[in-house]
Amino acid sequence: MIMKKTIPFLLLFLLFAGAAWYSLTRQPEPIDELPPPQAVPALPATQQQPPVKVDDGEVEEVFEPEPVTQPEPLPALSESDPEVTKELAGIVGDGPLMEYLVTDQVLSRVVASIDSLTSRQVPVHINPVKPVSDKFIVDSDGENLVMSEQNFERYDGYVSLMAEMDTDSMITFYRRYYPLFQQAWEQNGGTGSFNNRLFEVIDDLMETPDVTGPVFLVKPEAVYLYEDPELEALTAGQKVLIRMGSENAAVVKQKLKELKSEFNPQGG
Repeated sequence: MIMKKTIPFLLLFLLFAGAAWYSLTRQPEPIDELPPPQAVPALPATQQQPPVKVDDGEVEEVFEPEPVTQPEPLPALSESDPEVTKELAGIVGDGPLMEYLVTDQVLSRVVASIDSLTSRQVPVHINPVKPVSDKFIVDSDGENLVMSEQNFERYDGYVSLMAEMDTDSMITFYRRYYPLFQQAWEQNGGTGSFNNRLFEVIDDLMETPDVTGPVFLVKPEAVYLYEDPELEALTAGQKVLIRMGSENAAVVKQKLKELKSEFNPQGG
Protein backbone atom coordinates (compact mmCIF):
# COMPACT_ATOMS: atom_id res chain seq x y z
CA MET A 1 0.00 0.00 0.00
CA ILE A 2 1.24 3.53 -0.78
CA MET A 3 1.96 5.23 2.52
CA LYS A 4 0.53 8.59 3.39
CA LYS A 5 3.17 11.27 2.99
CA THR A 6 5.53 11.01 5.94
CA ILE A 7 8.14 13.63 6.77
CA PRO A 8 11.42 11.68 6.87
CA PHE A 9 12.14 12.88 10.40
CA LEU A 10 12.86 9.26 11.27
CA LEU A 11 15.38 8.99 8.45
CA LEU A 12 17.16 12.09 9.70
CA PHE A 13 17.21 10.63 13.17
CA LEU A 14 18.55 7.33 11.85
CA LEU A 15 21.52 9.08 10.28
CA PHE A 16 22.67 10.74 13.44
CA ALA A 17 21.70 7.97 15.78
CA GLY A 18 23.82 5.66 13.68
CA ALA A 19 26.73 8.04 14.09
CA ALA A 20 26.30 7.91 17.85
CA TRP A 21 26.28 4.11 17.92
CA TYR A 22 30.06 3.84 17.77
CA SER A 23 30.52 6.22 20.68
CA LEU A 24 28.03 4.25 22.76
CA THR A 25 29.40 0.78 22.08
CA ARG A 26 33.15 1.18 21.62
CA GLN A 27 35.29 -0.35 24.33
CA PRO A 28 37.66 1.94 26.26
CA GLU A 29 41.37 1.57 25.71
CA PRO A 30 42.91 -0.94 28.17
CA ILE A 31 44.90 0.56 30.99
CA ASP A 32 47.22 -0.96 33.56
CA GLU A 33 45.67 -1.27 36.98
CA LEU A 34 47.47 0.73 39.62
CA PRO A 35 47.61 -0.10 43.32
CA PRO A 36 45.39 2.04 45.55
CA PRO A 37 47.14 5.24 46.66
CA GLN A 38 48.72 5.23 50.09
CA ALA A 39 47.41 7.76 52.57
CA VAL A 40 49.91 10.57 53.18
CA PRO A 41 49.67 12.28 56.58
CA ALA A 42 49.22 16.03 56.39
CA LEU A 43 52.15 18.14 57.51
CA PRO A 44 51.71 20.45 60.50
CA ALA A 45 50.98 24.03 59.60
CA THR A 46 54.54 25.06 60.47
CA GLN A 47 55.99 22.39 58.17
CA GLN A 48 53.91 23.00 55.03
CA GLN A 49 56.03 22.63 51.89
CA PRO A 50 57.07 25.94 50.35
CA PRO A 51 56.27 26.76 46.71
CA VAL A 52 58.54 24.90 44.29
CA LYS A 53 61.37 27.00 42.91
CA VAL A 54 62.08 26.75 39.18
CA ASP A 55 65.42 27.32 37.52
CA ASP A 56 64.83 30.98 36.68
CA GLY A 57 64.09 31.81 40.29
CA GLU A 58 60.38 32.36 39.78
CA VAL A 59 57.78 30.67 41.93
CA GLU A 60 55.81 28.05 40.02
CA GLU A 61 52.10 28.68 40.28
CA VAL A 62 50.05 25.73 41.47
CA PHE A 63 46.69 25.38 39.70
CA GLU A 64 43.66 23.80 41.24
CA PRO A 65 42.01 21.15 39.01
CA GLU A 66 38.83 22.14 37.21
CA PRO A 67 35.73 20.82 38.99
CA VAL A 68 34.01 17.96 37.17
CA THR A 69 30.50 18.90 36.10
CA GLN A 70 28.09 16.05 36.68
CA PRO A 71 25.43 15.58 33.95
CA GLU A 72 21.89 16.44 34.82
CA PRO A 73 19.87 13.36 35.80
CA LEU A 74 17.55 12.03 33.13
CA PRO A 75 13.82 12.51 33.56
CA ALA A 76 11.54 9.51 33.74
CA LEU A 77 10.50 8.30 30.29
CA SER A 78 6.87 9.19 31.02
CA GLU A 79 7.92 12.74 31.97
CA SER A 80 10.58 13.32 29.30
CA ASP A 81 8.53 15.18 26.65
CA PRO A 82 9.17 18.78 27.86
CA GLU A 83 12.94 18.29 28.09
CA VAL A 84 13.21 16.26 24.90
CA THR A 85 11.19 18.69 22.79
CA LYS A 86 13.20 21.62 24.16
CA GLU A 87 16.47 19.90 23.22
CA LEU A 88 15.20 19.01 19.74
CA ALA A 89 13.98 22.56 19.19
CA GLY A 90 17.52 23.75 19.87
CA ILE A 91 18.80 21.42 17.13
CA VAL A 92 16.20 21.68 14.35
CA GLY A 93 14.53 24.96 15.32
CA ASP A 94 11.18 25.74 16.91
CA GLY A 95 9.42 26.16 13.57
CA PRO A 96 10.08 22.72 12.02
CA LEU A 97 9.65 21.02 15.38
CA MET A 98 6.23 22.51 16.14
CA GLU A 99 5.06 22.12 12.54
CA TYR A 100 5.89 18.45 12.16
CA LEU A 101 6.53 16.72 15.48
CA VAL A 102 3.87 15.20 17.72
CA THR A 103 5.06 16.41 21.10
CA ASP A 104 3.66 13.72 23.39
CA GLN A 105 5.42 10.40 24.04
CA VAL A 106 8.12 11.57 21.65
CA LEU A 107 10.80 8.97 22.37
CA SER A 108 8.35 6.09 22.53
CA ARG A 109 6.82 7.14 19.21
CA VAL A 110 10.23 7.45 17.54
CA VAL A 111 11.32 4.03 18.77
CA ALA A 112 8.07 2.32 17.72
CA SER A 113 8.10 4.05 14.34
CA ILE A 114 11.72 3.17 13.61
CA ASP A 115 10.94 -0.44 14.47
CA SER A 116 7.96 -0.41 12.10
CA LEU A 117 9.98 0.89 9.13
CA THR A 118 10.73 -2.71 8.15
CA SER A 119 7.05 -3.69 8.24
CA ARG A 120 4.44 -2.92 5.59
CA GLN A 121 3.41 0.43 7.06
CA VAL A 122 3.94 2.79 9.99
CA PRO A 123 0.70 2.85 12.02
CA VAL A 124 -0.71 6.36 12.22
CA HIS A 125 -1.28 6.21 15.99
CA ILE A 126 2.46 5.74 16.71
CA ASN A 127 3.78 8.15 14.13
CA PRO A 128 5.84 10.95 15.74
CA VAL A 129 5.08 13.19 12.76
CA LYS A 130 1.88 15.16 12.35
CA PRO A 131 -0.26 14.31 9.31
CA VAL A 132 0.00 16.81 6.48
CA SER A 133 -2.75 18.27 4.35
CA ASP A 134 -1.26 18.07 0.86
CA LYS A 135 -2.28 15.12 -1.27
CA PHE A 136 -0.38 12.45 -3.12
CA ILE A 137 -0.14 13.52 -6.77
CA VAL A 138 -0.82 11.06 -9.59
CA ASP A 139 -0.37 11.68 -13.32
CA SER A 140 -2.03 9.87 -16.20
CA ASP A 141 -0.07 8.19 -18.98
CA GLY A 142 -2.79 7.09 -21.34
CA GLU A 143 -4.76 4.53 -19.36
CA ASN A 144 -1.92 4.12 -16.87
CA LEU A 145 -1.54 5.88 -13.52
CA VAL A 146 1.95 7.18 -12.71
CA MET A 147 3.39 8.64 -9.51
CA SER A 148 3.99 12.31 -10.28
CA GLU A 149 7.51 13.68 -10.04
CA GLN A 150 6.01 16.63 -8.18
CA ASN A 151 5.89 14.31 -5.17
CA PHE A 152 9.69 14.15 -5.19
CA GLU A 153 9.97 17.91 -4.77
CA ARG A 154 8.21 17.71 -1.41
CA TYR A 155 11.26 15.98 0.02
CA ASP A 156 13.95 18.30 -1.34
CA GLY A 157 13.86 20.52 1.74
CA TYR A 158 14.10 17.58 4.11
CA VAL A 159 17.13 16.16 2.35
CA SER A 160 18.72 19.61 2.58
CA LEU A 161 17.82 19.74 6.28
CA MET A 162 19.56 16.41 6.71
CA ALA A 163 22.73 17.84 5.20
CA GLU A 164 22.61 21.04 7.25
CA MET A 165 21.63 19.64 10.65
CA ASP A 166 24.30 19.87 13.35
CA THR A 167 25.62 16.32 13.56
CA ASP A 168 27.43 16.80 16.86
CA SER A 169 24.28 18.13 18.50
CA MET A 170 22.22 15.14 17.38
CA ILE A 171 24.90 12.73 18.56
CA THR A 172 25.02 14.46 21.94
CA PHE A 173 21.23 14.29 22.15
CA TYR A 174 21.14 10.59 21.33
CA ARG A 175 23.91 9.70 23.74
CA ARG A 176 22.26 11.58 26.60
CA TYR A 177 18.83 10.05 26.12
CA TYR A 178 19.89 6.60 24.97
CA PRO A 179 18.84 4.95 28.28
CA LEU A 180 15.33 6.26 27.65
CA PHE A 181 15.38 5.04 24.04
CA GLN A 182 16.38 1.62 25.35
CA GLN A 183 13.63 1.71 27.97
CA ALA A 184 11.07 2.68 25.33
CA TRP A 185 12.34 -0.13 23.12
CA GLU A 186 11.86 -2.70 25.87
CA GLN A 187 8.41 -1.34 26.75
CA ASN A 188 7.51 -1.67 23.07
CA GLY A 189 8.30 -5.40 23.32
CA GLY A 190 11.81 -5.17 21.93
CA THR A 191 14.59 -7.43 23.14
CA GLY A 192 18.32 -6.85 23.18
CA SER A 193 19.87 -3.54 22.21
CA PHE A 194 17.89 -0.80 20.48
CA ASN A 195 21.12 0.11 18.65
CA ASN A 196 21.20 -3.35 17.07
CA ARG A 197 17.62 -2.90 15.88
CA LEU A 198 18.56 0.54 14.57
CA PHE A 199 21.27 -0.93 12.37
CA GLU A 200 18.92 -3.62 11.08
CA VAL A 201 16.60 -0.84 9.91
CA ILE A 202 19.50 1.05 8.31
CA ASP A 203 20.51 -2.11 6.43
CA ASP A 204 16.95 -2.51 5.18
CA LEU A 205 16.85 1.08 3.94
CA MET A 206 20.15 0.68 2.13
CA GLU A 207 18.70 -2.28 0.23
CA THR A 208 15.98 -0.10 -1.33
CA PRO A 209 16.05 -0.59 -5.13
CA ASP A 210 16.92 2.41 -7.26
CA VAL A 211 13.84 3.28 -9.29
CA THR A 212 14.72 5.79 -12.00
CA GLY A 213 11.86 5.31 -14.44
CA PRO A 214 8.14 5.95 -14.11
CA VAL A 215 6.46 4.35 -11.11
CA PHE A 216 3.16 2.91 -12.27
CA LEU A 217 0.24 2.64 -9.87
CA VAL A 218 -3.10 0.90 -9.61
CA LYS A 219 -6.09 1.80 -7.48
CA PRO A 220 -8.25 -1.26 -6.92
CA GLU A 221 -9.92 0.28 -3.90
CA ALA A 222 -9.47 3.47 -1.84
CA VAL A 223 -5.68 3.61 -1.93
CA TYR A 224 -3.02 3.53 -4.61
CA LEU A 225 -0.81 0.48 -4.90
CA TYR A 226 2.36 -0.07 -6.88
CA GLU A 227 1.62 -1.93 -10.08
CA ASP A 228 4.96 -3.74 -9.79
CA PRO A 229 4.45 -6.48 -7.16
CA GLU A 230 8.13 -6.27 -6.15
CA LEU A 231 7.73 -2.58 -5.29
CA GLU A 232 4.45 -3.23 -3.53
CA ALA A 233 6.21 -5.83 -1.36
CA LEU A 234 8.81 -3.33 -0.12
CA THR A 235 8.94 -2.31 3.53
CA ALA A 236 7.49 0.95 4.80
CA GLY A 237 10.90 2.64 5.07
CA GLN A 238 11.89 1.55 1.57
CA LYS A 239 8.64 2.97 0.20
CA VAL A 240 9.47 6.32 1.82
CA LEU A 241 12.72 6.36 -0.15
CA ILE A 242 10.88 5.47 -3.36
CA ARG A 243 8.45 8.31 -2.66
CA MET A 244 11.39 10.73 -2.36
CA GLY A 245 12.52 10.07 -5.91
CA SER A 246 15.72 8.49 -7.12
CA GLU A 247 17.99 11.51 -6.59
CA ASN A 248 16.88 12.22 -3.02
CA ALA A 249 16.94 8.53 -2.15
CA ALA A 250 20.48 8.24 -3.46
CA VAL A 251 21.61 11.08 -1.17
CA VAL A 252 20.02 9.45 1.86
CA LYS A 253 21.42 5.99 1.10
CA GLN A 254 24.90 7.38 0.52
CA LYS A 255 24.78 9.15 3.88
CA LEU A 256 23.63 5.96 5.56
CA LYS A 257 26.45 4.04 3.90
CA GLU A 258 29.10 6.58 4.90
CA LEU A 259 27.97 6.75 8.52
CA LYS A 260 27.62 3.00 8.90
CA SER A 261 31.05 2.43 7.38
CA GLU A 262 32.68 5.06 9.58
CA PHE A 263 31.02 4.35 12.90
CA ASN A 264 30.30 0.61 12.85
CA PRO A 265 33.40 -1.05 14.36
CA GLN A 266 32.19 -4.44 13.11
CA GLY A 267 32.57 -3.20 9.55
CA GLY A 268 29.22 -4.69 8.54
